[in-house]
Amino acid sequence: MDRAFRKLTHGLMLVGGLGIILMMLNITLDVILKVFWNAPIQGTVEISSYYYMVAIVMLPMAMVEYDDEQISVDLLFNHFPSWLKRTCLMITFVATAVMLSVMTWRTGLDAVRAFKVGEVVMGSREIIVWPARCMLPLGFGLAAVAAVLRAVMLLRGRPVTKLHDLDSAA
Repeated sequence: MDRAFRKLTHGLMLVGGLGIILMMLNITLDVILKVFWNAPIQGTVEISSYYYMVAIVMLPMAMVEYDDEQISVDLLFNHFPSWLKRTCLMITFVATAVMLSVMTWRTGLDAVRAFKVGEVVMGSREIIVWPARCMLPLGFGLAAVAAVLRAVMLLRGRPVTKLHDLDSAA
């Protein structure tokens, strides 16, 4: 299970990274075509906003959670005894999973609505955006799964954090 989830999250991270490269190429080509031939690529702003940026943020989200790469502030945590560290982490994992599940549900409803109406956005040209709406529940949902898996790892005594030794207290 761990290996399969890790492969999935790393694959989505690579797709998000590909989004950065594609956005860079798309915008660079748009600027070059506009400056030298007055022929910009229609829809560059909309595609960047609705597809590239969403993919860059949402697709790697599960890997960030699962690999403990998110930003954290631990002014007091390092000074807690081991039992309190574990308790705080468990509360954090459960709260994270609950909040991400709510966000998955809500953005999933938005994705279904966008699909039903065939959502488009008008810019320099009409761009279909309903497929991009699916990236939000995918990212939130997999991040919620990652938080649950980290809670299970904590219960089993496996390492769940890169920066802290849970068995020692300062």
